[in-house]
Amino acid sequence: MNGLGADLWSGLVDQWDQLRSMIAFSGPLTALPGWMAPGLAIGTLLALVLSAGIALISLGTMLTALLVAYLLLDRVFGVSVALVPPR
Repeated sequence: MNGLGADLWSGLVDQWDQLRSMIAFSGPLTALPGWMAPGLAIGTLLALVLSAGIALISLGTMLTALLVAYLLLDRVFGVSVALVPPR
């Protein structure tokens, strides 16, 4: 049983290494000197905050456009859309 477990573990490690070599976005980051780690972390956090802000602004723009479309259809053109549950 011990030999089978060791074989399974080595196969898993080999597959994990192959996956890391395919994805391999952290390889160049580990070669950086240690003093650059705080700057890299701050830059990563700022990029995350910026992308989250862009996503929230996009969501707000979409909701505003939907509200304007609803008001135009309802107040200007007199078209009302109602969802009725099935009988």
